[in-house]
Amino acid sequence: MSESDIPPGDREMSFWDHVAELSIRLRRIFIVVISVTFGLMILPSDFDINNVLVLFTGDWMKYRPLVAGLLNRVRSDILPESVLQNSPVNNSSAINSLLNATIIYSGNFASALTIFIEGSIIIALAITAPYIAYELYMFIAPGLYPHEKKFIKSFILSFTFLFVLGVLYGYYIIMPITFKVLLYFPSILGVVKWFDIVDFYHMIFLGLALNGLFFTMPVFLVLAMKFGVISPEMLINNKRYIYVGVLVITAIITPDPTPVSMILLSLPFIVLYEVSIYLGKRVYPSS
Repeated sequence: MSESDIPPGDREMSFWDHVAELSIRLRRIFIVVISVTFGLMILPSDFDINNVLVLFTGDWMKYRPLVAGLLNRVRSDILPESVLQNSPVNNSSAINSLLNATIIYSGNFASALTIFIEGSIIIALAITAPYIAYELYMFIAPGLYPHEKKFIKSFILSFTFLFVLGVLYGYYIIMPITFKVLLYFPSILGVVKWFDIVDFYHMIFLGLALNGLFFTMPVFLVLAMKFGVISPEMLINNKRYIYVGVLVITAIITPDPTPVSMILLSLPFIVLYEVSIYLGKRVYPSS
C-alpha cells in the first residue's frame, strides 16, 4: 500500500495518539451525560414560583425535579386514565373502568431512588445521543476515505431514524395498548388493578428499547445485502418463514399476553422488510 492510499488521518497519529484522543472524547461524553443527568435531577419540573420557593422555605420534600415531571408524564401517557390512589374495581362497570389503575410502591427503600436515577440516566442518554454519535464519528472520521464517511453517515442516520421511530411507535401505540390489555383481565375478575412502580418503569424502559432495536433490523438486512452476505432473492424466497419468525420474536418481547401488541409491532416490520428488499436490490453487488 502506497502512502497515497492511506487516509490522511492515519499518517501522523500513532496508536497511543488514537488512545489519547479516544479517552478525551469519552471524557467529554461522560461529562455531558453526567451534566444532563444532574440537570434532570436538580432543575424544577416547572418554573412555577411556588415549586422553586419550597427550596428556600425548608419544605424541600414538596420540590418536584424535572425528571419526576417527565416520569409522571410517561405514566400519564401510558395510562391516560389512571387513578393514582387505591380504588376497588366495580364488577358491573369493568369495561368503563378499564383504564383505572393504581401505582403502588412495594419495593425496598432504595427502589424509588433507583427509578429516579435510572430514569435520569436514560433520559439523559436519549437527549445527548446526537452528541455521543458526533463524538464517536469525529474519532473515526480522520481514518476514513470519503466513500466510507458517506457510508458511516448513512448508517448512523438510518439507524437513528428507525430506532427513534420504533421508540415513538412503542411509546404511543404498543405500550398503551399493552397496559390496556394487562388492565382488562383484573377488571373482568373484579380485583384491584395495580402496578409496582419499579416494575412499571422497568417494563416501559425495556419495552421501548426493544421496540426501537426491533425497528432497526432492516438496516442490518440492507448492510448484509450490500456486502453480499445475503441476496434480495434469498429474502424474497424465505419471506414467509421470516414473517413467522418475526411473529414469534414479537410474541416473546411484548409483555401483552394477547396477539394485539404482537400484530401491531409485526406490521411495521413487515413494511420495513419490503422496503429493505427494494433497497437491497439497489445496493446488492452485481455479478
